[in-house]
Amino acid sequence: MNAIYRTSKSTIFPLLEKLQITKFSQKILKEVEVPTTLVLHVIKNVDQLASLDVNTLPKTFVVKPGSGVAGQGIEIIYNRDKQGNFINAQGHKISPEALKNLMANILEGAFSLNYSPDKVLIEERVKPHHKLRPFSYKGVPDIRVIVFKKVPVMAMVRWPTKDSAGRANFSQGAAGSGIDLATGITTHTIKQTSEGRIVDLEFVDGTRTRYSGFKVPYWDKILTYAVKAAKATNLGFCGVDFLIDRERGPLIVEINARPGLRIQLANQDGLKWRLEQIKRVRIKTVSHGIRLGKDLFGGEVEEEIEAIAGKKIIGLIQPVKLYHKTEKRSITIMAKVDTGATYSSIDRQIAIDLGYGEAVAQFEKLNIPKQILTREEGIAIAEKYHTQLTENNQDIINTEVIVNSNGRSYRIILGLRAKMQEKEISCTRNSYRPQ
Repeated sequence: MNAIYRTSKSTIFPLLEKLQITKFSQKILKEVEVPTTLVLHVIKNVDQLASLDVNTLPKTFVVKPGSGVAGQGIEIIYNRDKQGNFINAQGHKISPEALKNLMANILEGAFSLNYSPDKVLIEERVKPHHKLRPFSYKGVPDIRVIVFKKVPVMAMVRWPTKDSAGRANFSQGAAGSGIDLATGITTHTIKQTSEGRIVDLEFVDGTRTRYSGFKVPYWDKILTYAVKAAKATNLGFCGVDFLIDRERGPLIVEINARPGLRIQLANQDGLKWRLEQIKRVRIKTVSHGIRLGKDLFGGEVEEEIEAIAGKKIIGLIQPVKLYHKTEKRSITIMAKVDTGATYSSIDRQIAIDLGYGEAVAQFEKLNIPKQILTREEGIAIAEKYHTQLTENNQDIINTEVIVNSNGRSYRIILGLRAKMQEKEISCTRNSYRPQ
């Protein structure tokens, strides 16, 4: 762990354990266009607490220690009743006096490491994104991303449960799901029992809803904000915590210079080897760091599908090798993979480069309209030109009226030989797309 701490000496926030979002840190992150939760008040001493009129606070907010441990001392206020009492996540009433007593305890250090004097943060309560609701009990899930040298190396989402009283805190009974860095999809889920044991978890309590397989909203934004925040605060190693608001999207709520290590259990993998992979790598940009993290530490979901289906998962854009009609040479192009398309389409110049220039010239000589307005018009054109095209040029194996998002068009069909990832592709239905 010493190697980790050596990378985390911040000149902006020296020797910190945890960076709570205050007005100062808000300003730092705003400069790099990273959104945070809104801080309503920061109370640093008893005089400021005495002058605070809790009746001026909004109906819903969060009270938390500046340097709390294991989620202790956090109170989420959901509403107020007619008598002026605050209503918390469990539906319990809290009087204004009791709320101030909680704040006084926070100032005295009741919830901080080594019971050191602390400050009180009063923040907006984030309203959870609708996609998160089926997995959460009352509270708001949070997403943690571990960043090392500007590379996201591991991530998890902590789900509030009944046992955690609606708090997204693992030590208090929240569930934790690992996240595949490449896709943002949840994988393995764990939970800590009241006896302190770590157990695997499959379903949301009382339901048949699986924690695994959930796609975290705004995943690429979350990774971008995490790396930007680590860079802005000059932390070489940190855990960046997010809440996802239904209107504002992902918001940073906290940055930990020494994040807990249970994230390894949720991901069923160790941090040490991941950190070793990038220890000596120079990261040029934020996007470079994210791409490296996804490539090195993502793909778990794709690997699981591949293992079950016995087939390799490919991306939307793939390099494809196309062979010249003489098969003496080839060209490689980037092609969009569309499993819903009946035909593969190539443009005019590629068809010519592959040796089909005569077929293209013969087709263009007919001056057929590029757009066909009706089905009947398409049938008439096909009946008129099909035999002429296929009999006069052996490279044209068929013709077809193609219907796609751009409308109807009449095309010639060529036979090509192609390879993707060194696997032969059947290409007997390739249409030349007129320009």
